[in-house]
Amino acid sequence: MSMIWDIFVNFLFINQNTFWIIIKAFSIIILSIMSVKIGSIIIKKAFEKQKKFRFNIGCRKLNTLSSLMISVFKYGVYIIAGVIILSDLFNIKSVLAAAGIGGVALGFGAQSLVKDVISGFFIIIEDQFAVGDMITIDNMTGTVEQIELRITRIRNFNGDLHIIQNGEIKRVTNHSRGNKAAIIDIPIAYSSNMNKVLEIASRICEEFKYQDDVIIEAPKVVGITEMSKEGMILRIMATTLPDDQWAVELELRKNINDEFIKNNIQFV
Repeated sequence: MSMIWDIFVNFLFINQNTFWIIIKAFSIIILSIMSVKIGSIIIKKAFEKQKKFRFNIGCRKLNTLSSLMISVFKYGVYIIAGVIILSDLFNIKSVLAAAGIGGVALGFGAQSLVKDVISGFFIIIEDQFAVGDMITIDNMTGTVEQIELRITRIRNFNGDLHIIQNGEIKRVTNHSRGNKAAIIDIPIAYSSNMNKVLEIASRICEEFKYQDDVIIEAPKVVGITEMSKEGMILRIMATTLPDDQWAVELELRKNINDEFIKNNIQFV
């Protein structure tokens, strides 16, 4: 009878320990998730305050650093939580042994992870692109939404989100760096009075340069760039701030179309 009681007590003690370990593990997991969410909010607010300062490093750069800091904080919290939970489930020597085995496994089987992280740091240090930039990676064009330690997220014009490992990024075309050319090609019929066409186009360009602050170099008439059986192509060019060329092209086309119709200029 005494033996049965001892077995029962030992069984109850072991299960109580296991029960509290499981409770503690769940508590650590919940606390980690809450810490990541709260920490992410604090980091975002800290960088948002920085944008209001007179002297800062630019909104896109701040958004990039914010995204990276949140990623580093998230991985750090989860790694620490994982180590604590493992140290409770197993003794510390076993955890250290597992860490040693994990280090060997990392050297042989997780090289891509290290490659992604290192590439992510070089993307930030070399300022290849930033959050908010429009870029092209391997025929995928979109706006950068997040840059993390391991991955970069870009969203295309259709709303599709591309998630790319940083280590796989070999060639990047950044469409948001440097001033852009707004090019307007207008198909003109041969029957049109070219002197009148050039006069109206030059007047529109002269008036347009005062209408928009995003124009770096005023629109100018380049001339006839192409002649075909159907008609001629009149080209107008302007230089704008990054990502503003399409709006300028649209407005110029509208103005030219309205003026040409008023003056009976024939399109092809």
